Amino acid sequence: MASNNELVLAVQQNDLAKVKKLASKKKAKIQLVTFDQFGQSPLSIALKNNQEDMVDILLGSYTQTKADINVRDKNGYAALHQAVSSDDKILMKVLQHEGINVDVQNDDKNTPIHYFCQTFRSPNCQEPFQLFIQKGVNVNAQNKNGETPLHKAIFNNSVRLMMVDLLLKNGANVNLVNTNQESPLHYAVRLGREDLVSVLLKAGADVNCVGTKERKSPYDLALEMNNKEMSARIKKYKDLFAWLQENSLEQYKDAFVKEEMFKDELGGMNEKILDKMGIQAAGHRLRIIKATSILREQRDQDSNSNNSNANSNHIDARDEEDSSPPDTPDISGLKDSLHALKHIKMHDVNFILDSELEYTEKLGAGSSGKVYKGLYKNKEVAIKVLKSMTEAKEIDEFKKEFQIMSAIRSKHVVLFYGAVLEPKLCMVMENCGRGSLYHVMKDESLDIRWEKTFRFALETVKGIECLHNWEPSIVHRDLKSLNLLVNDKWEVKVCDFGLSRFNTGSNLETLVKMRGTFAYCAPEVYFGEQFSSKSDVYSIAMILWELVTRCINGRYERPFSEFKNLHHDFQIIIQTAKKGLRPSIPKACPQSLALLIQDCWDFNLEKRPSCGEILKRLLEIETEYKSNVETWEQCIVPLGPNVE
Repeated sequence: MASNNELVLAVQQNDLAKVKKLASKKKAKIQLVTFDQFGQSPLSIALKNNQEDMVDILLGSYTQTKADINVRDKNGYAALHQAVSSDDKILMKVLQHEGINVDVQNDDKNTPIHYFCQTFRSPNCQEPFQLFIQKGVNVNAQNKNGETPLHKAIFNNSVRLMMVDLLLKNGANVNLVNTNQESPLHYAVRLGREDLVSVLLKAGADVNCVGTKERKSPYDLALEMNNKEMSARIKKYKDLFAWLQENSLEQYKDAFVKEEMFKDELGGMNEKILDKMGIQAAGHRLRIIKATSILREQRDQDSNSNNSNANSNHIDARDEEDSSPPDTPDISGLKDSLHALKHIKMHDVNFILDSELEYTEKLGAGSSGKVYKGLYKNKEVAIKVLKSMTEAKEIDEFKKEFQIMSAIRSKHVVLFYGAVLEPKLCMVMENCGRGSLYHVMKDESLDIRWEKTFRFALETVKGIECLHNWEPSIVHRDLKSLNLLVNDKWEVKVCDFGLSRFNTGSNLETLVKMRGTFAYCAPEVYFGEQFSSKSDVYSIAMILWELVTRCINGRYERPFSEFKNLHHDFQIIIQTAKKGLRPSIPKACPQSLALLIQDCWDFNLEKRPSCGEILKRLLEIETEYKSNVETWEQCIVPLGPNVE
């Protein structure tokens, strides 16, 4: 009974010392599996309240007394059912418990992974998911309604795409149906998420599955909802599967789906494509080529009609596009202090609730945290989840970055939507689909010739000029090609303001500290001089060198990589500051451009041009290129394939 359970009472009162004392007694085993009047055990109460220290003590007591951690309350819920809604670290501790049963069912036959897939909010979902897998979880378990964890993941408002991806990669059956014969694809269509529908279709979802309640397939539902894009995508799969069946080629369904070879694109089938698809049987190869040639003939006959429809669809799509609009840190008082920051207006301070975000894909990780692709108010965004901040210095750094990003508004700077303060500190920004300028240059499949080189250079300088002309002036201090992002329209945007500062008297001490990536760092900073806008110009010189070298040689080279004796960044800054070392400009580089780079990395910062002067000279050099295209093109060594 609850009245006799001292342990429950101590946990409810958050009396850590008493819990520790009671948990060590002989009768702890009985009290661990005794419930209060609401059917809660001591552990489930601690889990519900995210009491990490309390959970540690209780888990230890379960181990010592060999009490059953999987005991269920009056509603059939075990501790793990409760833990999946807890903090990441707490869930991991429960999952790591030796006696944990990951497939325990409640009265509705929901297992913990059902709830994990539906309710877990943190983008750090891969780690606990892998622990579930290691413990032998059944990813295809069905509750009393026939729903699998994949069905449940569709309802996750925070990490649904990431959760679906994890399930599919670990054996989830995309075509298991609920008691109404509805698959996860039905759920995704009802939600109106084309990205989710696409993932399920690629995983082999059955487009012809008809539910017993409404008698509708996913395609029927999409048509009923008047979702043209979604219904068109599903129809592509329907038409492909029907065509494969007509030609007795159903066994190659997965190969066609993987390569996204749909019926309307099959006219150009050849031996090379068949090799890539892994189709080896000679008879089948012949049948596929013959069948696709028939499709090509039919398309040629209807070409005029198809072209007309394509133009109409393009206009519709364009119009629609144009109209579319680790541990919890100590953040007490942070909201008020952010509001009080100088140089930003009250209406520019935007706080976002974690529940307003959905994480869709992990993009990368760095020293300051992890970056995810996600959705905010139906817009695709990048979400930077910052690492645990336990010191006042780290909170202060966050404030300074927030201050810069909230203050500045320019089409040449990554748009800052706002910050999430809890349960984790996050920065929500515009997503640039092509990644960093560094990664664009590293991609050797891209043909970066003079036109793109000038475009990237001009937009980079415009972005930095915007910072330097701000009132008060802002210096970036960590300018490099990794901190320049490129969107789908090939526009360059300045980002990552973790080291940026307003160039004011209050920041003088910070501005003389040596920060940033040393290969891009100006020599005066090595000697302890104040970081200025001309220090950013030195970094611009390195980026111009990267662009010119990439354009002429057809491959990316890191600044100073030619000097094999320099193995570390600190060696580079010593050589550039004390010996005047600079990267070698390609001999084929036109003189006007080579001279601009040399002026920008001049040892004497007073001789370096301002961003405005760099822009003027770049435009003049671009005009020079346009007047002598053939001569400039001859400077380029390799010729790669065209890009869009």
